[in-house]
Amino acid sequence: MRAANFGIGTGAFLAERDDWSSAIRRAQQENWRVVELTAITETLFDRLLTYLEDAGGSLTDFDRVSIHAPALFDSSASRVAARIPLGLGHDLVFHPDLYRNEDRLVDLGERAVFENMDLNKPFGRTVGDLSAVFRRFPSAGFCLDVAHVWTNDATLRLGFELLEAFGARLRQLHVSGIEPNGEHRPTTDEDLDLYQPLLDLCAHVPWVLESELVS
Repeated sequence: MRAANFGIGTGAFLAERDDWSSAIRRAQQENWRVVELTAITETLFDRLLTYLEDAGGSLTDFDRVSIHAPALFDSSASRVAARIPLGLGHDLVFHPDLYRNEDRLVDLGERAVFENMDLNKPFGRTVGDLSAVFRRFPSAGFCLDVAHVWTNDATLRLGFELLEAFGARLRQLHVSGIEPNGEHRPTTDEDLDLYQPLLDLCAHVPWVLESELVS
């Protein structure tokens, strides 16, 4: 099953995700129209910036490109924020628990996108948390992570509350299989059936698979 608005996060490519050329080549070969470049570590992010400087038009095959900003640091979130080129031209998805105090992100305007967090995070899970983030970053967008919603609320009511509050900011979804403890796993048709009430409300934005879909 692949709906027209599915995209792929390069973090789903277990064999290729640490090599940007290989990961992007695989996304192109599999004909994904939307790709999120998963720079989950600071090292990968630095390599990505170098790759983007050198790659020329290698991303022109995609209709939409976003970047998942690092969530694991060798130094700090501040150092990462300071390294982001303001003219990068792609949305950057941030974990609000890590970046909510980084004023440099204001300069990204609409390119800064914050996602809701899973049950393990101390901040960024609720409408109240994210309202505080968007007051600080008034132009920022929203990424609804439906798997994260489920870890906090198995009824998914939280997802509807987040969409009601921030739907006007919605830029994309994160979709994956997930365990109750927050550990990601391959995405199944059963997961998609579970998420369908939220997916139906978000057909106007891409759904980025953070783990591969298996039947």
